Amino acid sequence: MLGGRGAAMSREELTYLAVLLGSIPVGFLIKDRGPRWRQFGGAAVGAGLAALTCGCHALHSLGTVLGTWAILTCLPRHSGGASLAWTFGYLLFFRTPWVWGLPEPPPYANALQLLITLKMVSMASDVQELREAGRKEVTSLETRLMIGSLRRVPSLIDILCYSYCYLGLLTGPFYRLGTHLDWVWGFPTSPTLPKVLSHLRWAPVLGILGILVSRAWPAEQVMTPEFLARPWLARLAQMVPVFLALRMRLYVGWICAEGGFVAAGLGLYPKNARAEPGRGPTAEWERPEKCAHLPAELWDFQSIRTVDPWGTELGRRFRGGLRRWNMTVQWWLAAYVHRRGPRQYPLLRNAWTMLVSAYWHGLHGGQHLAFLTVPLWLAAEAAAEAALGKYFGVPLDQLGGWKGFLLRGGQWFLKMRAFEYLSMGFVLRGAAATLRFWASVHFCLHVLPLLILLAAAAGGKMAAKGREKRRGKGREGEEEEEEEEEEEGRGDAQVRRGEPRQGGNPKIQEGSVDLKIQGGRDPLNAEFQKGGDALNPEIQEGWDLLNPKIPEGGGSLNPKFQEGWDALKPKIEAREEPLATKSQELRKRIDPNSQNLG
Repeated sequence: MLGGRGAAMSREELTYLAVLLGSIPVGFLIKDRGPRWRQFGGAAVGAGLAALTCGCHALHSLGTVLGTWAILTCLPRHSGGASLAWTFGYLLFFRTPWVWGLPEPPPYANALQLLITLKMVSMASDVQELREAGRKEVTSLETRLMIGSLRRVPSLIDILCYSYCYLGLLTGPFYRLGTHLDWVWGFPTSPTLPKVLSHLRWAPVLGILGILVSRAWPAEQVMTPEFLARPWLARLAQMVPVFLALRMRLYVGWICAEGGFVAAGLGLYPKNARAEPGRGPTAEWERPEKCAHLPAELWDFQSIRTVDPWGTELGRRFRGGLRRWNMTVQWWLAAYVHRRGPRQYPLLRNAWTMLVSAYWHGLHGGQHLAFLTVPLWLAAEAAAEAALGKYFGVPLDQLGGWKGFLLRGGQWFLKMRAFEYLSMGFVLRGAAATLRFWASVHFCLHVLPLLILLAAAAGGKMAAKGREKRRGKGREGEEEEEEEEEEEGRGDAQVRRGEPRQGGNPKIQEGSVDLKIQGGRDPLNAEFQKGGDALNPEIQEGWDLLNPKIPEGGGSLNPKFQEGWDALKPKIEAREEPLATKSQELRKRIDPNSQNLG
């Protein structure tokens, strides 16, 4: 699955290549012969291939399939989690044959077991979702978007045909049961030989490049004493061609595997279905009666796309590189493992996902060390992007000029070096050999992400202190204003007590220039006579808010009223209310018997 360590193609790799290339003519042979040919013919070819390459060890996969079928029958409400525990538990049994006195399985049996594990967990989880949707009476559109094209609980025959379909049996890509059923019962497909050849056009070039690089820089050199005598930079540079050779071989294997799917038409969907790698359609779509009813440019094979070489090579982000690498398995991990991790702790959630991925790949210590370093780099990248975004005020994607160009280029450079550093765990496999290489380069690409995290944290604290300082200055200004207001309030109180006023609004003494007012009162800040108040100046005894008694000589706003005035029924003489009273003649017209309005 991961490629050999030798300089030339191993016998195992040649067998895989023969299986992949042989699946292309088989796809053209059975794709238009009807649903039963695709279902049973594809399963028969796959079962024969498993028996030929794995021998009796293929029974491990059969036991896994039958155990999952029993879980679907006995634990319908918990089939997803139970199947995950069952299949991963069986992987431990499969990979420790010496404990049970069993013979060592060949590499092909390991590859078969890996793909069967993915299929069984996916199928059991989808069936559980289907049953829950039926109980909750979820609409058909919601069901389609949730579980793909699965419409009923599969029978044992459906499960066996899906498990042993020859397409992707030993190499992937992974696909769901709904995608398999779409191919079996769907419309006749018509991919042509030129389309298949177009899909494979880069495979020979990449394969030759991988062979030449592996011969010039074999991975085994890092295990020799002479390697440790090289300068530090030369030791670090050794991982560049090693990872280049590894990924070239993997590109070839995945592209050839996709070619077999293209020839058979499995994974072909209209573009408006918005199919995603591994998942399949993600939008409502209608199945045309024939493939010819839609132009060729409106179809795609995104559901079985395994790798995006250009995106992997040129993408600048570490997380993006992971997502473009073995994309169908990446989706499986996200859908059935990552979502089960603790959401509130992203670092632990990523570590949990990487640990499951490492265990799925094998029990090799070097692979586990590499996978468990991935969360460190993911955290460092996220922290660095956040810190740079806060510093420049825009995301790194939108930062223009030479600064943005250099920072994005530096991110791409570090991403590639990190992948090369971690790939040594896959190539060397053993924990001791991997640690020996990493120690020879002083664990530099473990130290670097830690330094990035510390720098981002320090920058965040400095930014927080700056914001706090600015807020503090703002609070000081507010406090000064509050002190001024308090000082003015104390001055007003001093004035009311008859004390000399402090500050800029002094008490106006009787006889003051320009503001000499009877009683020593200041119109803006007056000191009133005994009993007076700034809003309620002293009024002579007998004053009432609603029924005041005003001495003779009342003002224009408070005219003199006769004794016995009532606020609700006043007695007013015409001469004393020039603006509000009416003439005696008018009152007589209204009420001839009345002397006044009271």
